[in-house]
Amino acid sequence: METSACCCKHSQECNPSSEEAINTAYYAAIDKLNKRQSSPEAIQKIKDSGNLLNTNSTPEFNAYLEKIGYTPEDLDRLHIIHVAGTKGKGSTCAFVSSIMQQVDSPRRLKVGLFTSPHLIEACERIRIDGKPISKQLFTKYFNEVYDRLTSPTPPLKKVTPDTRDIPVYFRFLNLMAVHAFLSEGVDVAVMEVGVGGQYDSTNAVRKPIVCGIASLGLDHLALLGSTIDSIAWHKAGIIKDSVPAFTVPQEDAAMHVIRSRAAERNAPLSVAEPLPAGKYQLGIPGDHQRINAALAEALCREWIRIRASDADAAKVDSWVAEGIRQASWPGRSQTFESPRHANLTWHVDGAHTVESMTACAKWFAAERASFSGQCVLLFNFTHERNFKDLLQTLNKYAGDCGFVEAVFCPNITNRADSVNFTVHRDEKLGQQRECAKAWAEIHGNETTKVLPSINAAVEYIENKYGKGNGAETHVLATGSLHLVGGVLDVAKGSI
Repeated sequence: METSACCCKHSQECNPSSEEAINTAYYAAIDKLNKRQSSPEAIQKIKDSGNLLNTNSTPEFNAYLEKIGYTPEDLDRLHIIHVAGTKGKGSTCAFVSSIMQQVDSPRRLKVGLFTSPHLIEACERIRIDGKPISKQLFTKYFNEVYDRLTSPTPPLKKVTPDTRDIPVYFRFLNLMAVHAFLSEGVDVAVMEVGVGGQYDSTNAVRKPIVCGIASLGLDHLALLGSTIDSIAWHKAGIIKDSVPAFTVPQEDAAMHVIRSRAAERNAPLSVAEPLPAGKYQLGIPGDHQRINAALAEALCREWIRIRASDADAAKVDSWVAEGIRQASWPGRSQTFESPRHANLTWHVDGAHTVESMTACAKWFAAERASFSGQCVLLFNFTHERNFKDLLQTLNKYAGDCGFVEAVFCPNITNRADSVNFTVHRDEKLGQQRECAKAWAEIHGNETTKVLPSINAAVEYIENKYGKGNGAETHVLATGSLHLVGGVLDVAKGSI
């Protein structure tokens, strides 16, 4: 997947000969990328203005595309599968990518996948054939996009006076993914929406092959509204004129909105029912994944019907079954043994909505039935979410698992890829103290600990329950994908 020499002014950085040089160039790119994050003050200013979503996101993204040498029509060459949703859209995209990698009509497809957030390294957001692009390739494409954006020619066609010269963090990576996929010649790109759908930068795609809307729930309320129908309106914004769309069973209010938006655009809409238990072997564990796999199957079968209509039906069935079996999505219902302490096992899940926490808690409770020993909770929440609802849900379905202690920490690690400038450090720590107090009230166990970072939390748990302690201990880490990524990095060393 490593490509020929880079034509940008950073060509020496893009094609270094040593691992040290590769890392140096990569982290120089990450440093520039991190500067595209919005400060807490800037975010508060936007909130105060009441204009939380950039309604000009599509024309602005098209302007950035033109600035780096592409047109909106170029996106059509990616034959996109576009997926929105609240819960399960990432897993759905992982299933879709895995299925599409099995297609070999008339040849094996090259499959691009763009998702967010990353767990450990930013490279994870841009994948080709299921694998994150290398640091070397990430640096190459980052520098090419950055250089084109900062070049005086051609001038950026600003949509409004407030249009930034360089897009913010997520939109920059979205732009970079498009550049990488077009440069690498992918046959199909699976694009996961960032937030919402209607005003998400991924919605600049004009003619996806098929669109999917995963399970909806209440999340990002400040941005999308506090009702399920408001959230459904934003998510269904990815539906395009006459483009087939699929969703899964939803609340009546949400389904009404999705159907209305599809009808407005003359887009055929179908509902994918959850897979019957045992129909396929799921590569991503958890009973709740049957609904995500069902949506993925529907999306892939429709893409194949449109783009590979001569494919043999039996072959399509085998591609779907094998793709679902081989699918992998780290950080969701994942279990691993500590590489340093034989008596310590980690169970990690990035649940961060009431719906996903319900699934996580049920999964862990089922796991708990298969092992003895004590349990420890490691929890984190991000500032825009209702942590009490999450903790009450966790306690409802997994409160009897025998948590002897609950540890809380902000999403702070020592890794450059995980730096978060959008919230002040003191504010993050204060939020976790509130969380610990709430857990003691909800669960009734006042044995809690608040620590300043994920590194400190993992070290504390290992020192107390691993070193010199022969008791079997199982740690559930949940509440945030950022927490799970940090735990995988610090406690395991990889995804």
